[in-house]
Amino acid sequence: MSNTKKPLITIPRLILLALLVIAIIIGGWLALRTVMVNVIMNNIKTLEAEGYEVGHAGLTMAGFPFSVIANSEAVLIRAPTSAVPDPTKNWAVKLDAVELRSPILSPLSWDIRHRGKIGIDMHDARGVRYIFDMTPANIDASAAMSLGGRLKHANLKIDQARFVAPTGNPPIIAMFGGLRANIKISENTAKLSMGSGDIRLSQKLPRLIGETLGRELALIELNANLENWALLEQYGAQNWMEGGGRIHADHWAVLWGPADMVGDFNISFKNGLPEGVINIRIKRPKNLLDRLSDTGLIPAQQAFQIKGFLSLIKTSDDDRKPVQITIKDGIVKYGFIPLYKF
Repeated sequence: MSNTKKPLITIPRLILLALLVIAIIIGGWLALRTVMVNVIMNNIKTLEAEGYEVGHAGLTMAGFPFSVIANSEAVLIRAPTSAVPDPTKNWAVKLDAVELRSPILSPLSWDIRHRGKIGIDMHDARGVRYIFDMTPANIDASAAMSLGGRLKHANLKIDQARFVAPTGNPPIIAMFGGLRANIKISENTAKLSMGSGDIRLSQKLPRLIGETLGRELALIELNANLENWALLEQYGAQNWMEGGGRIHADHWAVLWGPADMVGDFNISFKNGLPEGVINIRIKRPKNLLDRLSDTGLIPAQQAFQIKGFLSLIKTSDDDRKPVQITIKDGIVKYGFIPLYKF
């Protein structure tokens, strides 16, 4: 009687294993495809229920076997109208080509890409209408969600783009050299960092500001924490401001002509208005004040008073002087000198 053992690996077993792997891949891809379609359709239904108009030229699915890729063209989102200023109303965007991608092995991570141009139709707080194109609108973004559907972190990258108004009022920004932004959620706080440069401003910029600061922002940066993030994510900016929203920035920087400033701030909201402290470290503030006074943006007497205060402040090694701005009851002040009223 033979004691020969059957081999562990056989052709039939290899075939069965291969079929099982293929079945798992196909099942996973179909399941993720279904999830992605449901997410897209449910979000469209939610927007429509809130009064938004959403249209597109169809949805195609691809990417088998390692990812699910949804593509759509001519995507239109039109917000509801409102008689009062509201950032969630009175605008419409048209996207040329949007791609949404999710890997099979990481179904809670999403990559979003747009190529082509974006058409924008919006009204500002004064009711002035702007119609313009962002071109080219090469945008790459990514986001990761929790099992409960909440945002964990997101990244955004926009390449150099121009803003062109075929008719009507041009936007304030004519071109920028790119934008980078990152947000990470931890313990109900969103840690935000963003930066952009080579921002060229249009002729729409008020003449006095253009003459004082110029029409190019060389740099703008911000690192900030947005507290009570869950309220902002679920119920929007208005409820967030009314329900204990706070922004604390440990770094911001602006380089705009003679305005070379870095600093931090801590802002909350009361009765719909910002309230808090902005700390600024200004390089060569006398030059900036002279320009502001010469062009009439601030009264000469006010500039003289501020220079008097600054003369008492020691200049740091990097040729900057610290200035603290307070915001309370809708009034922006430097010491007891009012600078602006909301």
